[in-house]
Amino acid sequence: MFITFEGIDGCGKSTQAKMLFELLNKSGSAVLTHEPGGWDGGASLRALVLNGGLRHSWSEFYLFMLDRSEHAARVIEPAIAAGKHVICERYHDSTLAYQVWGRKLPYGPLHDALSLASLPVPNITFFFSIAPEKALSRVSKRGAADAFESEGLAFMKRVDEGYRTLAKNESTRWVVIECGDKTPDEIFECVRNSLREKGLCL
Repeated sequence: MFITFEGIDGCGKSTQAKMLFELLNKSGSAVLTHEPGGWDGGASLRALVLNGGLRHSWSEFYLFMLDRSEHAARVIEPAIAAGKHVICERYHDSTLAYQVWGRKLPYGPLHDALSLASLPVPNITFFFSIAPEKALSRVSKRGAADAFESEGLAFMKRVDEGYRTLAKNESTRWVVIECGDKTPDEIFECVRNSLREKGLCL
């Protein structure tokens, strides 16, 4: 099963991804990865995107597409072909939420480019929903902000709206977990229950 975790910065998806990987990988049958940079050679692309030095409004998108295409070819597709569960922090929905709603690029060309690349489609996508104010409070305690975290509250509110729109438009794939007032264990139980409903024995 191909499982993606989405949400604004500070929502807690990294914790949940690690918890699920530890559960599914007891028999060595799972892969935990992330975007951007989740493949050999991807670290330099990740640094270019997150360091905030890009000037052209489309540069982030093109770098994300390059990163995702190689990530899919080198990590995700081989793991799926080998029958493994793939848990990925961020995928193409992040690009749409951050670039279309956040950066205000046009939806049509970005969606078409993602479709034309014929990348694997997740079986299930979790959106960890949290108030942007609370998420940014968490982020501020982690140290220096990256190019997206430093955009501030208005930007994160737009990204949050993007995620909610994407989830509404493709509700059979998406699972929205309102996690602002839940503990990590309570959130993880929601994840497990949703995967059980999809037929995954946990």
